[in-house]
Amino acid sequence: MTKAEKVQKAEIDETTVVASAHETDDDFIGRLRLLVARAGNASALVRQAGISASGFQKYLNGAEPSRRVLIALSQAGGVTLEWLLTGRGPMETVVRDVWPDNHLTLLPLYRGGEPDCLVPESSPEKLVQLAFCQEWLARHGYDPVHLATMRVEGNAMSPTFRAGDTLVVDRQVANVADGEVYVLRDGSDLLIKRLQRQLGGMVSLTSDNAQYAPIQAPLERLDIVGRVIWRGALL
Repeated sequence: MTKAEKVQKAEIDETTVVASAHETDDDFIGRLRLLVARAGNASALVRQAGISASGFQKYLNGAEPSRRVLIALSQAGGVTLEWLLTGRGPMETVVRDVWPDNHLTLLPLYRGGEPDCLVPESSPEKLVQLAFCQEWLARHGYDPVHLATMRVEGNAMSPTFRAGDTLVVDRQVANVADGEVYVLRDGSDLLIKRLQRQLGGMVSLTSDNAQYAPIQAPLERLDIVGRVIWRGALL
């Protein structure tokens, strides 16, 4: 092989290595995106992993995470560290043939009236034994202690929610997020409204049904029960 041929071969080999590295980066980013999908969204994943959202975005753009971050992501996503790093081996950390007896949690029914009006589990008004997987709730950052169910009445939130739909409400509300749907208490009544912050500490309470006019109220005057996080309905 001539010197020129050797140089040409070295250049080809170098190009192949670089291309392979790019493919490996893309594959790793693809596995990170799969973790996001399993967690529901990037915010839920970084919250469970205990890492910063800005740092995670850098990893999606090709930055190299540290060993500590890789371990945290694999644990939060429920995948093996080897699979996350290389794509080889089993993805799941645990392969279940049989679920444990206590993997489901029953959520209580919430009704208007008293400040804390959860219907006890022994009540016949329990919502048809509505149960959720504890691991699914934990993966999305929800504590069953703060969750409750309720039935939709009326058509104020149609077509998003219809009468008879079942909602799950997270009663641990730290801040009001614009555009999210909340359950509010008005005396003995429960209202389901979409909240939007306005100037001067005011909040607009809107219904998805255009037949209902928006309501303006000071944020401090609102008695917020919780934020709607899930809906169940018949098709």
